Amino acid sequence: MILGRITVIVFAFILLSCAGTSHSSDSLTLDTAITEAASHFIQRLPQGARLALIPFNTPTGRLSDYLFEEIWSRLEDSGKFIMVDRRNMERIDAELNHQYRTGNVGDNLMVSMGRQYGAEILVHGQMSSLGNEYRMTVYATDVEKASSSQRAFNVRSDNRLSSLMNASAEDEIERAVLEMARSVNQRTTIAIGRISYRDTQTVSGFSSWLKDSIIASAQSQRDKFQIATETESSDFAVASRGLYVETPITGSPVQAVVIGSYSPLDSGAEVSVQLISTSGSRMVLASSRFVISSSELQRRRLSLLPEQVTLTQFETKQHAVDPYAGKNNRWTFTVTPDVLDGIYKDGDYMSMRIFSERDCYFRVIHVDVNGNTQIIYPRSQNDNNFIRAGQTRRIPDNTRYRMGSPFGEEFILVAAYDRPFTNNQQSGTLSADAITRGLTVEDDTRSAMSPSVTAKFSYTVLPR
Repeated sequence: MILGRITVIVFAFILLSCAGTSHSSDSLTLDTAITEAASHFIQRLPQGARLALIPFNTPTGRLSDYLFEEIWSRLEDSGKFIMVDRRNMERIDAELNHQYRTGNVGDNLMVSMGRQYGAEILVHGQMSSLGNEYRMTVYATDVEKASSSQRAFNVRSDNRLSSLMNASAEDEIERAVLEMARSVNQRTTIAIGRISYRDTQTVSGFSSWLKDSIIASAQSQRDKFQIATETESSDFAVASRGLYVETPITGSPVQAVVIGSYSPLDSGAEVSVQLISTSGSRMVLASSRFVISSSELQRRRLSLLPEQVTLTQFETKQHAVDPYAGKNNRWTFTVTPDVLDGIYKDGDYMSMRIFSERDCYFRVIHVDVNGNTQIIYPRSQNDNNFIRAGQTRRIPDNTRYRMGSPFGEEFILVAAYDRPFTNNQQSGTLSADAITRGLTVEDDTRSAMSPSVTAKFSYTVLPR
């Protein structure tokens, strides 16, 4: 039964470091702070309220699980609330994490999700560690009345908290995969998509390691997951034109795809992964966020950026290729690599699919690790660079593109024009005018023109 009045209680656990290593006189252990926080709200929440507890957003999955179980048991043991099914809570958590990433979380969303899953009260929180002593604040917000209350505690670092903060990388990935497994009702064929740096398409050795670790963990969940073959993953990448799945992909065996991103932290890297259905709704089935410590990255010799690339070089190249992202396209035009995760090994061969909504003439530019550009299609009279409306072309069609050193991130830039053209320059250095440089447009007195549409993708070449 969904009640008319929706009350949303937000437990936000925020740990802020206090200066120094000594403990204040009123600091509590983690367990004591949890008990007092739960007791505070047990006394104040209404009898019989429908309550959903969402997994906590913390630096490690083990800490999140511990908080979830301890808070849950205290609230349930009180006998005062109707606890909402845990499966629904995982879906609420997945959707909230997805919305947090897009900046769409607000009171209206919280209320609608409460109604959707039959909860009057949502309980969730977040945690971050900065030192030996922490500040834990508990917030309770009544969305209908737009009022909040809070309770704050000082929490000291003890053996339990330290052990929960020091989860291994394997523990974190295994926990993320378990959350995905709990989100599906039957054996599901999944593909591992791009796990990229920040909000870019960039992948690295860290991406490759994450993918392999996720696959290894998912393979142990044989009753829930089947990993798509390389051919199935490639077909899915082409059919979905990346991961923008708008309608069910007819004939594709891939039922869900894992995608993610990571960002650098002073203490390592924060990773966010999601399991997304390939059905028309693209529903977020599960979502998880965790931290891989800097010591783990160093021990495994993993870099967040591609091989031998500094942050300055990375940002410079991203800025240079940004105009070719199709933001001002006059019609739908896409280019899709044949691998779902954007990672090739030395000796692999690459192909791509180009789709155009209208008739046009196109050229493909390759940008190597060092920022050098070369036109790789068309290169001879045998290359047909005309594409008909609604057609998907596989490139190359009469040669092969073989991956090799130097290793790192490279780009494919595609530009299309509504008139034929002649290439006068085959190579150069990446710059803002790389697309239009060296073009002669037939039946026109101008030596060059801006493209009607553009598209791009990046990929990373790694040693085998």
